[in-house]
Amino acid sequence: MSPLWIKHCAWFSKQRIRIASRHWSGSVLARQRASLDPSSDLLVNRFQELLNQVPRGRLGYDQVDLILGSPWVRYVCLPWQAGLNYERDWESYARLLLTQHYGVSSESWRIRIAPGGYGQPRIAAAFDEGLYQTLLELCRTSKMKLGKIEPLFTTAVNQHQRQLKAAEYALLILEQGHALIGFYRHQAWQGIISLPIQLDHDSPENHTLSLAALVREAAVLSEQFLPEHIYLTSSEFTLRSVKSADFDFEWLGAVQPLFITGDASQ
Repeated sequence: MSPLWIKHCAWFSKQRIRIASRHWSGSVLARQRASLDPSSDLLVNRFQELLNQVPRGRLGYDQVDLILGSPWVRYVCLPWQAGLNYERDWESYARLLLTQHYGVSSESWRIRIAPGGYGQPRIAAAFDEGLYQTLLELCRTSKMKLGKIEPLFTTAVNQHQRQLKAAEYALLILEQGHALIGFYRHQAWQGIISLPIQLDHDSPENHTLSLAALVREAAVLSEQFLPEHIYLTSSEFTLRSVKSADFDFEWLGAVQPLFITGDASQ
């Protein structure tokens, strides 16, 4: 007998959608996947196909949470501004910096800004408002409640918060074809950048050189410090044995335990 309700979690990345469906007790009931290219129309079609395949609870009104990876979400770090007293002020500031950074208008983007202490920078994440409304309507017609929508960076930080103990570090999140790097010091995120990357699944000996070069490139492009400690997390690769003379790499595990290394190719 199927559960009364099932909670689903979908992860949108550049090359695929992955959905994990779990029982209310937490056990995973099924995992589904579909390949795509970075087209919002194709993403919606593939997502609808997967929703038609997932197990459903007997009540017929399950919930789905969304994790947005690259390139569906864009980030910018907002330097502290003493004159911004309200959230709407910070949002306007974020739109300005997003437009400058990505070279396109941000008026159609839905923006979320992480909390920050007085005098500290804040991370802003943005995704297309039209895509959000389409996904909301798709969930409604599929008789699913759209739960939280979370940028991948937020998912990784929340999942591994207790392990991020160094005073200053970089958090390196690896997807297929993309890497997301956040720089942390002075008890706040100081910068964030997304870069393309191509790691060879069959040549782990090359990972150290690739990741070390990636961290250096990210630090230069985002005008950040070069930390010694690098935390690694991925649901595409397993990188427990990365060693470097210049960096202290520490493997955290999967970005989100619902999505494990290898399930995307099954």
